[in-house]
Amino acid sequence: MTGEPGRNDTRIPLVEEVVEIEKRVVETGRVRVRTIVDDEQVRVTDTLQRENVDVERIAIGREVDVAPAVREEGEFLIVPIVEERLVIEKRLFLVEEIRLRRTTVTIPVEADATRRVMRAEIERDGPNITPGEQ
Repeated sequence: MTGEPGRNDTRIPLVEEVVEIEKRVVETGRVRVRTIVDDEQVRVTDTLQRENVDVERIAIGREVDVAPAVREEGEFLIVPIVEERLVIEKRLFLVEEIRLRRTTVTIPVEADATRRVMRAEIERDGPNITPGEQ
């Protein structure tokens, strides 16, 4: 290869390699997950509430013009009971009052119960290849 007359030029081609990275998906194994439900006996403890009503009847025997309204006095609910009595004329008598009182009782309770607990077992199929071993 010559350029100018009388000159011998030697040309050296320079080459370089190009590195390409290619990725592909390779199955290295499989996993099987199985769930198992176990029954477990447990003791549960809690409290329940129940309302009781005490009834007290109080005789009144007094004549009234109008039936008294239901009312509350402290912890009592007063329910007036009236009746009409036949006299020469009709009159309204307050015969009695019923006093109702609510009380709350707390009762401890224990019961046997079944609780289900789920756990998983994992099995691998095929070779276990860790990254970098290929």
